[in-house]
Amino acid sequence: MNTVADTRTYAEILQDIPAFSSCTPDALDHFVTERVFTMHTASGREICSRTNMSHNLYVVVAGSALLDAGDVRVALEPGDYFGGDSGHHDTLAASVVAEEDTEVLVISPEELARLQRAASRRHHPSNAEWIPETTPPGLRLVRSRRRMAVLERSAS
Repeated sequence: MNTVADTRTYAEILQDIPAFSSCTPDALDHFVTERVFTMHTASGREICSRTNMSHNLYVVVAGSALLDAGDVRVALEPGDYFGGDSGHHDTLAASVVAEEDTEVLVISPEELARLQRAASRRHHPSNAEWIPETTPPGLRLVRSRRRMAVLERSAS
């Protein structure tokens, strides 16, 4: 699997994205550890469907995917990103399909806004008031060795 995560941390990958450029490496490290989810998608499976494009920001960290907006197709590789709440009423209707096993970071608009507010106040996110997001029913947050959290189906 083609991966940037082997040589760069998730925080370093995020630092290259304009929305995170004002954040310190320590702030991004903390943010990735506490607030970012990863999603693993098998080759040929949809990451986002045309009818269910969320406002989350997705960052490809391993594998590759194809964004298909009908007349426009874009190959996505590690370090590329898509989605996010642009604040515009018009949104892009597109689907994103994994071309090989793919790993993406999933960042909610609320978490992105909290990080940007904390960065703009020159506060480290560990000093900001983080309000925990609710986890979808049947899933639980699991910490992992690579400073990421994943959602897993709970035993109940």
